[in-house]
Amino acid sequence: MKRIYLSWLLLAISISISSKSMQDMSQHDHHHESGSHSKHTAKMHGPIGLMGDHFHKKGESMVSIRYMKMSMNQNYFNSRKISDAEIIQLPNPYGMPKNLSVVPQDMDMDMIMLGAMHAPTDYITLMGMATFNAKSMNLTTYQPMMNRNALGDFTTKSSDLSMLNISALLKIYDKDNSKFHAQLGIKKNIGKNALNSQVLMPMGNIGSVVMPYGMQGGDKSLSLLSAITYTKTYDVWKIGGQINSQTNIKNNDWSFGDSDQLNIWVQRDINNISAWSLRVKVQDIKSLDGVDKNIRAPVQTANPLNYGGQTVSLGIGINILLPQGSIGLEAFKPISRDLNGPQMGLDWSLQAGYHLSF
Repeated sequence: MKRIYLSWLLLAISISISSKSMQDMSQHDHHHESGSHSKHTAKMHGPIGLMGDHFHKKGESMVSIRYMKMSMNQNYFNSRKISDAEIIQLPNPYGMPKNLSVVPQDMDMDMIMLGAMHAPTDYITLMGMATFNAKSMNLTTYQPMMNRNALGDFTTKSSDLSMLNISALLKIYDKDNSKFHAQLGIKKNIGKNALNSQVLMPMGNIGSVVMPYGMQGGDKSLSLLSAITYTKTYDVWKIGGQINSQTNIKNNDWSFGDSDQLNIWVQRDINNISAWSLRVKVQDIKSLDGVDKNIRAPVQTANPLNYGGQTVSLGIGINILLPQGSIGLEAFKPISRDLNGPQMGLDWSLQAGYHLSF
């Protein structure tokens, strides 16, 4: 957490130092375009994957819909890729069989997010969101002893309305094309946390078990959301930074780990109706807190310690203004990771969305 705040301070200092040179570069490269852009351009919204990146004026409202696809297809131990043969040699913390015997192969997650914003004053913008997710994981089961041959493959699936959140964006500064605001809110995870599935057991039979934590619809927790966001516009350029945190304040038997995230991005107008973006995202997610005594399958995802870690990702996106509203698209790829224990790492993610302000 201290490292993230230090990064924010360094970002703010860098922005202050570079403001004059950035402005000069923008005027030199695009002097023929100055005056041709309207006040509202495609970069008035940040990259579509960012949440709470802007506030509104009194009386303004906005609705949005976002779709995100995430794909995983490789297991990692810390930062190293790990094979099935290595995973099934790891101990099973829940007893029999002695070693892990079920190995995740790939996982896809689809999310639909419905959002709304409204500004009752020039200094406060209210924001709410509801999230639905659907998950699918393919796994391979191995014999528990002897030569550890593969017995076969199976698939588990889940879907649920997973979370609701509401926040207030508090404007701190808005002058000279610079904007700075804070966010404070709560998130209630409402997804089911004891979903069952039919699985191929290490003894070769089909049985019903409580799915591991990552395949559940949610954890029933209540979390505090907080963030600070800064943006600066230089003619056709826009740069920004955001730190956001999620801290669990109430849970039942278990909850997903607290998280901190740092985003740094740059956007540039392509023309009057479109802008590209480049974003770096740094995530630090803690291991699960607590345990469900009914989740005891011989698979890495049944161990609360095998969740979370640090990931650095790079994203590229585009925003396009429409006659009514705007659309955005952003693709992400991890460039560095250090995960807790054996777990599947993100391969890529894609997010698309639509905003309508009124």
